[in-house]
Amino acid sequence: MNSSFNASLINDPFGDPGLLVQFLFQKRAFLFDLGDISVLSNAELLKVSHVFVSHTHIDHFIGFDRLLRTVFGREKTLTFFGPENFIKNVEGKLAGFTWNLVDRYEESLTIKVVEVREDKLLKGTFRAIDKFEISEEEEVAFEGGIILDDLMCVVRAAVLEHRVPCLGFSLQENLHVNINKDRLESMCVVEGAWLNDLKQAVVEGKPDSYTIEMPITRNGKLSLERKSLGQLKENLVEITPGQKIGYVVDTIYNEPNSKRIIELVKSADIFFCESPFLADEEIRGQERFHLTSHQAGTMARDAHVKKLQVFHFSRRHMAHRERFYREADNAFKGSREASPLAAKG
Repeated sequence: MNSSFNASLINDPFGDPGLLVQFLFQKRAFLFDLGDISVLSNAELLKVSHVFVSHTHIDHFIGFDRLLRTVFGREKTLTFFGPENFIKNVEGKLAGFTWNLVDRYEESLTIKVVEVREDKLLKGTFRAIDKFEISEEEEVAFEGGIILDDLMCVVRAAVLEHRVPCLGFSLQENLHVNINKDRLESMCVVEGAWLNDLKQAVVEGKPDSYTIEMPITRNGKLSLERKSLGQLKENLVEITPGQKIGYVVDTIYNEPNSKRIIELVKSADIFFCESPFLADEEIRGQERFHLTSHQAGTMARDAHVKKLQVFHFSRRHMAHRERFYREADNAFKGSREASPLAAKG
């Protein structure tokens, strides 16, 4: 499937969890979790516009300082999303530094924070020019699980359980709009910046009556013709659903959580799911509020995702990397055998 972004895990499956989503036609990127991000270059970090933090355990949040150090001193806005108490977590991080000279900088970093609760979103803003004192606090409704809705994509969150609230995420690309180049030639239409306007109009959902001016060459003469969006969509545009990814880490396997995860990631093109424990370690997983390889594969199957990528393996199993993949894949591909825990029961 064609896509406007590329998603890849930041570290190997035994390292700190994290996902980098880079938009291919923009100098923009999203980060999911902020653990060890030392492998990312400054150039990559400077593209980051939004950060989605599942929870603030150290292996998911230690990278905040590295990101802050990279972007500080620039005219830039970063938006962070996190679970209950996240605003206080960010405020505490910022309070750990001395900001007595920030008024000497012409460029001012702005950090916007969105705290995701079960029924509402809390928002606050921290500006370098104000020595990162919180401002613009507000409370808004949390509807349909949506925490970000822009022209490129929609990001949803679900509140999961890890003895503390922990967020799972999905990212759904908006309609993927392609131009039929063969039709362009047959219609004598000249390529140009107007095609970006056409794509943008489709993505924004403008009415079919909306008109766009396009250049046409006939008999060696260039002219401009205005066509309705409905005509152009019928003749030139190929519209396909956008790519969807799911990202779930650090949560217990139980009925409420499973339902929320399956609903969040259903029909995803790729599902990035934690799997710290092997299939025969369900009891250990329950005690530590984590998933097993079999549980990850089962939820991926029930959610009808196209591809499963397990990660966040326990380091005590460094010698069993392939077993994680094999067990998850067996469950994902439809093995209906009882789970190891149920079999022992």
